Amino acid sequence: MKRIVVTYSTLTSMLAFMMIACSLSCNAQTDIKASIASISTPMPDSSEEDKPRENLDYMVDTWSSAVTRDEVKKITSIMDFWSGDYLTKYKRDSFREIWVVNLKDYPDWDLDVDKIDPIYKAKSPTIEFTQEQLDLVAKAEYSDHLRFSAIFNRTTVETGKMEENVLISQSMSLVPDVQASYKGGFDALLNYLKKASKDHVKHVKRDNVGRCRIFFTVTEKGFVRDAKMIESSNYLDVD
Repeated sequence: MKRIVVTYSTLTSMLAFMMIACSLSCNAQTDIKASIASISTPMPDSSEEDKPRENLDYMVDTWSSAVTRDEVKKITSIMDFWSGDYLTKYKRDSFREIWVVNLKDYPDWDLDVDKIDPIYKAKSPTIEFTQEQLDLVAKAEYSDHLRFSAIFNRTTVETGKMEENVLISQSMSLVPDVQASYKGGFDALLNYLKKASKDHVKHVKRDNVGRCRIFFTVTEKGFVRDAKMIESSNYLDVD
């Protein structure tokens, strides 16, 4: 089953996750736009003792594409996720299993829809979302994660080749209009993370460390809550 991800919005958000890894990359694919950008910021000049022996990469961003309430209200059909180029390149038909799901705090975007509580999902028989689906979106709370998906057949206009059971799936984090930001800005946050962790990671072998992902929420008063690790780096100190 082919997977297509089409980005609707890429705003920064108060709902965030942190990636700590030896490298972060985006693999370019046809008709796919990355919803999370890889960010690498060099450390400012400082004394040698302030520099970690192995300089890991840090990233703090929304769990998925950020969307405000006003923006998400404009989404009324699964077709809203296609760019003009995609619509020109492919013909689409035989739509089925068009879902709107509130993942809440599920860490797995690929979670089988059958495993999601019925009160957090709604299915549509057409490309236009039903009132039940729209109500599900309207009732979402800040920090909730919405997933819109559909299975369909598509035909490449240029070649006439038809593909069956293509999956489109777009996930979004619902964020407030005014989102949390670190005092001093994003560069200051990265520099803080690197400096504060240098003693913990000085023995880390860069080739062996994996990606550590931590999900957390920033409250209205600026406090971090509900921090939980969902992927280990294989180094206890890094985690």
